Amino acid sequence: MVDIDKRANDSDADLPAGFKMTELGPLPEEWEVVRLGEIVVFERGVSWSKSDETTSGIGVLSIPNIRENGHVELIPKVRILKNIPPKKWITPGDVLLVGSSGSIQNVGRVGVVTKNSAEPLIHASFTVRARVSNSRMDQIFLPFLFQSSWVKFSTFSKRAADGKYNLQVQQLRDHLIPLPPLPEQRAIAHVLRTVQRAKEATERVIQATRELKKSLMRYLFTYGPVPIEEANRVPLKETEIGLVPEHWEVVKLGEVADIKGGKRLPKGHKLSDRPTPYPYIRVVDFKDGSVDKTNLKFLTPQDYENIKQYTISSRDVYISIAGTIGLVGIVPPELDGANLTENAAKIVLRNQAKVDQHFLVYFLASEIGQEQILLRTTKTSQPKLALARIRQIPIPYPSAGEQQEIARILKVVDKKLKAEEARKQVLEELFKTLLHNLMTGKIRVKDLNLYNLV
Repeated sequence: MVDIDKRANDSDADLPAGFKMTELGPLPEEWEVVRLGEIVVFERGVSWSKSDETTSGIGVLSIPNIRENGHVELIPKVRILKNIPPKKWITPGDVLLVGSSGSIQNVGRVGVVTKNSAEPLIHASFTVRARVSNSRMDQIFLPFLFQSSWVKFSTFSKRAADGKYNLQVQQLRDHLIPLPPLPEQRAIAHVLRTVQRAKEATERVIQATRELKKSLMRYLFTYGPVPIEEANRVPLKETEIGLVPEHWEVVKLGEVADIKGGKRLPKGHKLSDRPTPYPYIRVVDFKDGSVDKTNLKFLTPQDYENIKQYTISSRDVYISIAGTIGLVGIVPPELDGANLTENAAKIVLRNQAKVDQHFLVYFLASEIGQEQILLRTTKTSQPKLALARIRQIPIPYPSAGEQQEIARILKVVDKKLKAEEARKQVLEELFKTLLHNLMTGKIRVKDLNLYNLV
């Protein structure tokens, strides 16, 4: 494939068929190059004083209303008593941008108003509204243009004396962008919105599955692994962790496991990014009941010799004990024997035939388990969970068969969650790839088979 991202010094003879050289580099012949201010009106929001605030005035949308998912939440945080003409009211299709933020990455965050509001709404002064003002652009194309590499909001941000970065609207107006013909704009927007909707649907499935898992945990740790229709026939008893089946025991964690801490590096020593045979697991690596290996750090052979006894086995359970408290999980087999941070402890089961490792993780991660962990956490500027207190955590102690069945049921839900999260990641990558390629003309919409995309 010809690389049409090359910008300057390319002669027309080097261009792929159907492309022309422009100020922005090679673009499809039918596309224009225009200034944003020619086709888009940018308008800063309304400012007010504290005395203008009321409980019954017009609603104001501010930066928190511009959500990370690209939507604008139509629930005003503030109301003011001001006479605002209807032309300044928010309407469906409006694009709101974060106009001021302490983080340069946040400036220009895009939110789209996708539906009518039940009441008139306006936007606040730290936001900027963008509306198409020229028939050569469709409003539905605008938010995707803003998300593309053609508009890098960080380059239009200036830091003020208060440390905040502010969007320089005049520079934005003067910025050159490519403009496909209207039919192609609409087709590009349709493709990208289709992928977005598939991602949003996946996010809803993930949220519903997480809620199902929480409900299942409450049920299973109350009634055991019995069908719902039989739950009312399970005799229950009151314990320090709430109601459990009458035939279950409740024991202290220290009765069935040994609790051992991790170890910090010797003073002045640093972890290595370069892989060695000695991985070092930190709390930041704990994720979803396992270990995220993306940014794993390593010990040098010399440091390993100093702390080699402070390792964790894949048969143990980890628990975070400083700063972030109560993250629990199991290290994968390939990290068996890795060193463990001093901000975590390992729970070493004395008899895995009597206590199922996964059952224990699920209980400690449940609402009941987390409550018990929180009760034993020292509340200081740096919360801590002492090893002695971990030993005192009460846990349910059903038969090995019941433990394994509870763990099996919850593993099925986790498998579903993992599959949906993988699908979401694929859709995110697909969106980024399509956004770049469609907005540069590398891929033309007419060449896409939308049914094969999602």
